[in-house]
Amino acid sequence: MLVIERNLITPSEIDPLVIDLLAIDWYEVNKTVLSRETRDGRFVRLHRTGGTALDDGEFVYSSPEVAIQIYIKPCACIVLKSTDLNAIGHFCFDVGNRHLPLFWFDDGLALAYDGQLYPALKGQYGNNVVIETRTLSPASTLQAYGTVHQWYIT
Repeated sequence: MLVIERNLITPSEIDPLVIDLLAIDWYEVNKTVLSRETRDGRFVRLHRTGGTALDDGEFVYSSPEVAIQIYIKPCACIVLKSTDLNAIGHFCFDVGNRHLPLFWFDDGLALAYDGQLYPALKGQYGNNVVIETRTLSPASTLQAYGTVHQWYIT
C-alpha cells in the first residue's frame, strides 16, 4: 500500500514513466482520507490535510516511476440550459432550498441527478431541464453570494 500525504504538485515537476489514475466520485473531493485502488491496481491511502478539495486532473503523488492523478468520475446530472436570468434565479432558489450543490458550466447549471427532484424541476422548467452526464468538479461549484471556487494558488 502506498500512503500519500497530499501536497500540491505542479505538472512541470512530473516526468514519470507511468501516469496512474485515482478515480473518485464528485462527492468525495472533500474527504480527508481515501483508500482504494488506482486504475493500474496500486492500493493507495490518500490523506488530505489542506482546506482545498481534490480536483479533476490534480497530481497527488509523483516519483520517477509513477505519478498518481485524480480523476473525478462523470455522473448523471440535472442540467438547466437557459439564458433567462429570472429562470436561472428561480432554479438556484429551488435547488438551494434543498441544500444541494450547484455547478456552473458554460451552457448552464448542473446538479447531481436526484430521482425525486428531477420530475419537479422538469415540470417547472420544461425542456430547459435535461439529464446529461457531466464531471462535477469543485472548480465549478457555485458558492453563496455567487462566487465560484478558486482552487489554484499562483
